[in-house]
Amino acid sequence: MEHRPFPPNATQPPQSRFPWPLIALIIAGALLVVTLWLSTSMNKASTRELNMASQTGQLRLSSVSLAPQEANNQANVDVYGEVSNAGGQPVTSAIISAVFKDKNGDPIVTQQKPMERVDVEKKDKTLAPENFLQEPLQPGRSSGFRVSYTEIPQNWNHEPPQLSVLQVTIKK
Repeated sequence: MEHRPFPPNATQPPQSRFPWPLIALIIAGALLVVTLWLSTSMNKASTRELNMASQTGQLRLSSVSLAPQEANNQANVDVYGEVSNAGGQPVTSAIISAVFKDKNGDPIVTQQKPMERVDVEKKDKTLAPENFLQEPLQPGRSSGFRVSYTEIPQNWNHEPPQLSVLQVTIKK
């Protein structure tokens, strides 16, 4: 007797009519396109960061003085000074980072706050500070500035903080 499988074509694998190789090719192509698109957008982001880093060097801070106010064992410190635009484009805003140190010179708090335009001579809290967006700081010009830092711990050494320009926005 001869052996016959049941059903008659059971030894052959079933044949699918769905085009799996074509689908796999389309998915691979889509992944390639997404990868290339993401890599070019990442390059644009790093270029923007480089531009921002070069712009932070266009502001020069000088003649820094402090006006601390004590409350509840913490200080609020207004830092006053002169800012100069050494760059080639008008500045509409800037974020200034301050590192406050203790009596040993160790950092105790770091804060980043926006710079405001003020009359440095008056240091008058009743006058509203101006935003640089209203009147940008033109290239080659100087202006008085104030940056207000809050909740500085009691063990602060009462010396001017280490200031650095963290971010600059320019007028296009």
